[in-house]
Amino acid sequence: MKKLIIRTAVITLCGFLFCGALILVILSFAAPRVMMDFTGRMGMESLAGNFAYSEYEKSGDVDCLARAFLVAAEEGEDKKASERWDVLYAEEKFDTYCTEKGENMEELPPDYSYRDILTGNAARVKYRLATTDEEKAAALTFAMSETAESFPAGNPVIALAAEAISQGDTAFAGIIKTQLSAAAFDRNADFLRLVEALG
Repeated sequence: MKKLIIRTAVITLCGFLFCGALILVILSFAAPRVMMDFTGRMGMESLAGNFAYSEYEKSGDVDCLARAFLVAAEEGEDKKASERWDVLYAEEKFDTYCTEKGENMEELPPDYSYRDILTGNAARVKYRLATTDEEKAAALTFAMSETAESFPAGNPVIALAAEAISQGDTAFAGIIKTQLSAAAFDRNADFLRLVEALG
């Protein structure tokens, strides 16, 4: 009798687990947004980013694509981030999306732009994927082209320089400093602090 009870309990538990797994699989395909929110709340950011990209493929929601890119960049999944960035940057609605998102983000620090956050992360990803000096130079060219002349806080050049400094890449930090010195950016407090940090 005891064996029968244990066997029944095990079979019931396996049945519940199977049903739960089946529901998750169905939701993954049918409702990636639901899974994106669920996994995000559970702290499974990488998985949430994957579901965000699936939602973008399903609905064309640029906000989900941006989230998928940022998660991959922050999680150090650079190849995946680079692929998602290429899709995001080519989006027809990219400029409009960045403006509208920035206006509606309460947590965005003053003087920061949402576009700068995206392009700064893209520059960091390009740098981390670079295997040659030419590829690093291309990351810097991209960052500088995406940085406004007013040299606002949190711009892509600052993001790229912070990445190079954190990697201990003094040679590349020197190249950034040289190019900054020759550029037509405003010599504001952020600019001067960055030049000093670059050594």
